[in-house]
Amino acid sequence: MTPRVTGWYLHRLRAMSLPEIWYRLRQQAIVGLEKYKVLPTVGLVTHRAKLSELWARFRDERDVHFFFRQNERDTIVQFYQERFASEQDATLRLASDLLQHKLCIFGYEFNLGSQIGWHRDPLTGREWPSVYWADIDIRDGQTVGSVKWVWELNRHHHLVTLGKAYFLSGDERYAQVVCAQLADWVQNNPPYIGINWTSPLELAIRLINWTWALAFVRRSAALTLDLFEAVLQSMAVQAGYVSRHLSAYSSANNHLIGEAAGLAVVGLCFLWLPRAECWRQTGLSILAREVERQIYPDGVPAEQAMAYLGFVLDCNLLAWRLAELNGLDVPQVWYKRLEAACNFICAVMDEGGHVPAIGDSDDAWVVRLDDRPTASNFHSILATAAAMLKRPDFKARAGRWDEKSYWLLGHLGLAAYEALPAHAPPIASQVFKAGGYCVMRAPGRVLTFDCGPLGYLSTAVHGHADALSLMVSVEGQPILVDSGTYVYQEGSAWRDFFRSTAAHNTVVVDGQDQSEMQGTFLWGRKAQASLLQWESGAEYDLAIAEHDGYARLGVIHRRTILFVKPDWCLVVDQLNGQGNHHLEQTWHLPTAACVQINTDGVELIIGDIRAMIAPVDIPEAEVAVRLGEESPMQGWVSPHYGQRRPAPVLSFSGRVDLPVRWVTALCFVTSRAVLSARREKALGLLNKLERKE
Repeated sequence: MTPRVTGWYLHRLRAMSLPEIWYRLRQQAIVGLEKYKVLPTVGLVTHRAKLSELWARFRDERDVHFFFRQNERDTIVQFYQERFASEQDATLRLASDLLQHKLCIFGYEFNLGSQIGWHRDPLTGREWPSVYWADIDIRDGQTVGSVKWVWELNRHHHLVTLGKAYFLSGDERYAQVVCAQLADWVQNNPPYIGINWTSPLELAIRLINWTWALAFVRRSAALTLDLFEAVLQSMAVQAGYVSRHLSAYSSANNHLIGEAAGLAVVGLCFLWLPRAECWRQTGLSILAREVERQIYPDGVPAEQAMAYLGFVLDCNLLAWRLAELNGLDVPQVWYKRLEAACNFICAVMDEGGHVPAIGDSDDAWVVRLDDRPTASNFHSILATAAAMLKRPDFKARAGRWDEKSYWLLGHLGLAAYEALPAHAPPIASQVFKAGGYCVMRAPGRVLTFDCGPLGYLSTAVHGHADALSLMVSVEGQPILVDSGTYVYQEGSAWRDFFRSTAAHNTVVVDGQDQSEMQGTFLWGRKAQASLLQWESGAEYDLAIAEHDGYARLGVIHRRTILFVKPDWCLVVDQLNGQGNHHLEQTWHLPTAACVQINTDGVELIIGDIRAMIAPVDIPEAEVAVRLGEESPMQGWVSPHYGQRRPAPVLSFSGRVDLPVRWVTALCFVTSRAVLSARREKALGLLNKLERKE
């Protein structure tokens, strides 16, 4: 074991409580018993003589009410031709490529060849070993490649696309490929052997996608009795594995919610499996508990990661809607958290539909029911919630009734959506105290100020060192952005950069991060941020917050955001402490930004948007624009997982004696006369507020 791996284990152990350590030891014992076949690994479907009857019941849709029924097929196909023609075209185009084993993963096109290698990393072409799953080191991103790429392939989103193409077109070729790949996967992934058994979350997502794919092709001649038996056997094994290896304690983040959703879906849809009732109850009870833990009452995700908020909401939407269709009670806490989360999404979403890329993102979908490259999951969630909760404001932000919402809620959902008024009042500035965000709004302006915790649980897995970061959008165009994520296990230094303080719109002290990284998904010492003051009115919004991430250096960072509506924002960074320190204030811009430094400040040109960043009071600061640098890393954004692009970063830096106060102005107009007048007004208001304080 290398020193690096040993160090990771020691840091990980420190993040665990004593009950968790005992739990992990028990789990290791289970792993050993499974490996040596002391515990059963195959949850066999009993009464093989009755399998033909079960198959007939599945094909005839008895026992279970799925999201759609086969007798609705003609109505659905006609509706698609009238309402979702572009969506249907996208599905059929993608399905045609999939017939040739051409697949897109994280924005990259792959030709997987005549025989798909389910253990092969599509990016590197290397094979993960066919050994017992617990003997594979998934943290090794160098030997084979990042596990994310092979996992994404084996989530089988593409089988849902192929199944949907068959359902909409009646072309048996699509169903034949679905069934052939299911059979091939089962044959080449025996229980507990290989990379595709190393994560219960991956198995759970695969089970959900298999359920949808089978529902689409259930009447196809390609789905034979023998294949149905083989797939059902594999689903039983996979669900049994998930139930025995649920994420818990410091790992009980979105993974646990995904695993619970997988168990709930299998338990609801395949009643004949021996432990289906147990899986259903376990899955739904975990979801009811975890949605209350992982989404704050104000709607902010506890993981401090917007993308995983969408993932968590989708897991719950799938499971609870399916439960509702089958006559089960849905807990009120789910509706409350859904509504609160959608309120938060609406608050941070700009007129262009952009949501800040806060925290980690791996572009995760639970099940992909809209194959357009431009499909927005947040818009879809708002459309679904609008119909469910009768919220016109959610409808206004969603923009349109989308394909995924239609599959989840059907024609009744569409009727509820269309009955809502088409307009809603503008969204006001809001503070989200539990989650730690201040959102300042004016027509065409959205400012999101992050003053919340690093992340969720002791590991804070998906959080970034972004305390007191400010993100800004003007007229639907983000102008101050979060840099994104880029990669996980394969990233090494790149992984560290994209979650570092330097990759966010805040202040770096002495080149160090606010919080201490101890591994790809592990944080040690964590910065504690707190909101000290919040005021909001027609003329201005004011937020004051501080964090103690640099207390180890004898420094406390306090930031004041004064948004003088609609065009001026003053950012006051107060660094309290003693001694001489190097400070760097960074402003991350989108890839298309053009930066011009002049005597008044730094002018930003982004499409039709013009803005100004000006150092009002930063004595002797060095002004620099950095772009696509690798040593040290700076000037990058990641629009999607696995992708990075050079993007300009404006930097004000210098060595100063503390305490010090830096004042920076952001202005969303560039007229010299307006600049001068607004500047004096904003500074006057700031002085007045500071005297009052």
